[in-house]
Amino acid sequence: MRRSPPSPQLITSPRRNRWTYSGGIIRAWTVPPGAASSISLPKIALEVTVLLNQQQGEERRNRMSCFHSTVLMQKVTPLTTQADVASLAADITVDKSVEFTYQELFNATEGFNITHKIGQGGFGAVYYAELRGEKAAIKKMDMQATQEFLAELKVLTHVHHKNLVRLIGYCIESSLFLVYEFIENGNLSQHLRGTGYEPLSWAERVRIALDSARGLEYIHEHTVPVYIHRDIKSANILIDKNTRAKVADFGLTKLTEVGGASLQTRVVGTFGYMPPEYVRYGDISRKVDVYAFGVVLYELISAKDAIVRSTDGSASGSRGLVYLFEEALTALDKKEGLQKLIDPKLGDDYPMDAILMMMHLANACTGEDPKLRPTMRSVVVALMTLSSMSEFWDMKNPGLVNLMSGR
Repeated sequence: MRRSPPSPQLITSPRRNRWTYSGGIIRAWTVPPGAASSISLPKIALEVTVLLNQQQGEERRNRMSCFHSTVLMQKVTPLTTQADVASLAADITVDKSVEFTYQELFNATEGFNITHKIGQGGFGAVYYAELRGEKAAIKKMDMQATQEFLAELKVLTHVHHKNLVRLIGYCIESSLFLVYEFIENGNLSQHLRGTGYEPLSWAERVRIALDSARGLEYIHEHTVPVYIHRDIKSANILIDKNTRAKVADFGLTKLTEVGGASLQTRVVGTFGYMPPEYVRYGDISRKVDVYAFGVVLYELISAKDAIVRSTDGSASGSRGLVYLFEEALTALDKKEGLQKLIDPKLGDDYPMDAILMMMHLANACTGEDPKLRPTMRSVVVALMTLSSMSEFWDMKNPGLVNLMSGR
């Protein structure tokens, strides 16, 4: 089991208005208006984003006039008996999901043998198996994780999208089990910082960002009720054999009203990805996911962790990735500061304009004021433009052209 992070001890620094906690900085100061005006998004992306924001306001008013959903997730207290869990699970319509027996899962993993273990998360271990002719990943959860189990079961049995991991089935015998499609190529964090993985090209990074954004846009904009993931991070973005991305791990998901205001809840998640309004007040809205996604964009550019440890390993010298990028964006020599943050594995194989565009998109996503952060729909539009730029650059890159032509 992963240790729970220490309770955040928030301090406000008057000089830079940055949020800190005992394990390192989780939020940097607000960028002064116009501080980075010398580097702007391509005109087409800005125009499309403005247009979409106008449309979203009208659509939101229309939705509110047509219906008002009051479907909220049932508050579940920790349950300890199989009968209690079975009773609640029975209330969830499981669409295309299958209820497996414990014996099936036991046999498929050879008694949950360590040779089948492929991961360890905050709520349990994950095992590889082949079930009924299909490759699968089995998450084994403790009975104390009932709330997370039911949250994930409720979301993934009702929400289906190519950029969300697919739930195959579940089991509630002996322990709590969720059975997912097996995504064979690990997660984004492993690709960026792990060993044994080929470096991701710039075009692949943009495609992963777009895939992930589309998955989030779907649960934010196209479901009733609306879902808020609450634990978006590179480790929860899975990569398949075609280097396409799927959002995973919905155990902390919250449901909210369509068009509703922010909710207040206990703070859970991963330090470095949580916005200040959530850490300070427990305020939760879709903009919590937007902030975390902005951190993931910074990770795609730099391959650094969300919390960058000091060279001596001390917690006092740790800084948030958001802080590092905002420091570079407001520096006198922006170009030099930003280039130091770009992942060395990219070499020179990237278009600087596209890097700058992603940086500014990430900066908008991680803004201090949640109301000023873009929606995931606007993020998708910006990334579609960025994807087109990156693919065009790939085709114009002489090195790649020579490689494809065999020269």
